[in-house]
Amino acid sequence: MWHRCGRAVAVALALFASAGLAQEMAVWSCEWGSPGWNPLLPGPKSWGTTLMYPSLFVYSNLQERWIPYLAEGYRWVDKLTLEVTLRPEARWWDGKPITADDVVFTWELAKRHLTPWTPVWAYLNEVRAVDMRTVQFVAKAEPLNYFALLMAIGGGDGFSIVPKHRWEALERKHGTRLAIDFRDDVPRDIIGGGPYKLAWWEPDFWVYERVDDWWGKDLFGLPGPPKIAHRVFKDNPAANLAFEQLQLEAMGHFTPAVWELWKVKGLPIRTYYPESPYYIGGGVILLYINFARPPLNNPAVRRAIAHAVPFSDLIDIAYFGYSIQAHPSGIIHTTPAAVYIDEALAKKYGYYFDLGKAARILDEAGIVDRDGDGIREMPDGTRLGPFYIEVPYGWTDWMMMCEMIAENLRKIGLDVTPRFPDFVIWEANVHTGRFDLIIRWSAGPGFSHPWNVFYVLMDPRLTGPVGEAFPAGNWHRYMNWEVVPILDAIPGEADPVKVAHYYRTLQTIAYEDVVGVPLFYGAVWYIFAEHRWTGWPKAEYPERWTTLQFAGDWQQNTLPTIFGLVPKGEDPGASPYYKHWLPLTFPTSKIWDDLARVK
Repeated sequence: MWHRCGRAVAVALALFASAGLAQEMAVWSCEWGSPGWNPLLPGPKSWGTTLMYPSLFVYSNLQERWIPYLAEGYRWVDKLTLEVTLRPEARWWDGKPITADDVVFTWELAKRHLTPWTPVWAYLNEVRAVDMRTVQFVAKAEPLNYFALLMAIGGGDGFSIVPKHRWEALERKHGTRLAIDFRDDVPRDIIGGGPYKLAWWEPDFWVYERVDDWWGKDLFGLPGPPKIAHRVFKDNPAANLAFEQLQLEAMGHFTPAVWELWKVKGLPIRTYYPESPYYIGGGVILLYINFARPPLNNPAVRRAIAHAVPFSDLIDIAYFGYSIQAHPSGIIHTTPAAVYIDEALAKKYGYYFDLGKAARILDEAGIVDRDGDGIREMPDGTRLGPFYIEVPYGWTDWMMMCEMIAENLRKIGLDVTPRFPDFVIWEANVHTGRFDLIIRWSAGPGFSHPWNVFYVLMDPRLTGPVGEAFPAGNWHRYMNWEVVPILDAIPGEADPVKVAHYYRTLQTIAYEDVVGVPLFYGAVWYIFAEHRWTGWPKAEYPERWTTLQFAGDWQQNTLPTIFGLVPKGEDPGASPYYKHWLPLTFPTSKIWDDLARVK
């Protein structure tokens, strides 16, 4: 592991505490470890990785707006081809131009290696360079998926473009391990094209410095903080204490009774909303039950588990009322996608807390306690446990939820124990299918909702055998190939009656198989302090850039937020965001309207 001059975190924080550095650095805390700075790695990368690599567009999944970033613009060549023109100014840090060859090479890497974007290739026929500044994304005619084309250009998490002239050699050196365990953790070796570069790091603290000769400064300006940093804490309470002491600018961790920070303690701290619900609602949080772990693959067992979940207590007690119960369909019922919910199916199959019903489901399936030890057995004698329900250590809200769920499952005869591994270990176990039950996110609002939820939850192409890492979804190994033609039909279907029928069919299958148990809509953890920097997105200024990745991995999609920050006392309205980024924004509807005009 590389350390610059062997600096310790204590030294870094001492330097930060000095007046000069405090005025030029903004510190976040959002992640729980340092997996590495390789943007191809599965799952979350080290916080800030994607600040170093440009995507074609940045996208707000909460506001349904786009901004051309590396791209200068787009056009539909035909019904299958979306063409993107790159900005002529774009350069890598070593001075070489960023070209269409870099874009094509990066996407070809995603074809040869298993990356978070590899599944998009199921719907792409080709990514090709027309000339140095023009790249075309060509969709397959069958199955036609326009959502995939928008994901390819930056919708969702944004695909980090990497320099071909460096990564060709890295691929030769690391071979099949390139997207598995290559960390890319030596700052001086990294060649990026974004406005920040990794300066140095320790396991619990890493610092990025602004690239003042960045190619985009005349187009987008420069972000306010000359340096940004990230701190890792052992758990939520430790992070909350540091935040209350104003050691951080922004935080993406759970905070109990967050309103007390400003209403009681009078601190210059806020969440997006000053009153309940405080946080923006995000994606669907589910209880995932591993289909590859018998007897959890039995639908009666899964349905009994669903009715043993104390939904209200999870939200009101563990979550401090920051959310509401998710609709059992998995469709976010507070969005326009609610038109696809079939309430008759929800009434017939929906999940609600009832331990008596949960016990009866098991009784009727012949799953009873045969030896009097309090734990039920399957008809063939297989014991219901031991099982583990897992979330990362330090996620105190979800840890409490695990305790609540496990307690109720033990009451109906399942041997279930909470277990809280380190985040990096937990994440690896999720992607390799080495778990029994987990609480985890799925997908949220945006241009592809509700298709994205069913895709992540049910598509067997996103997963594989236990022990094999698949980063994209279906972590619980649901292998029902009947859903594939339905999932493939929706993104290319224009008839609303047929689309509604497809969604009804997916809901029916998900209910009958108990593919996952929707719990609540995840709050977008986002707390900020205005003692040094101001201009943060908040409800009073809806034009400021907001996304689901407010304070997370700083995917490119949050990049405009950082350009809106100015030192306290200055006018955020004069920031580069308002001057440069905001005038470029356009809604997703424009892309669809442009497509409709193509013959």
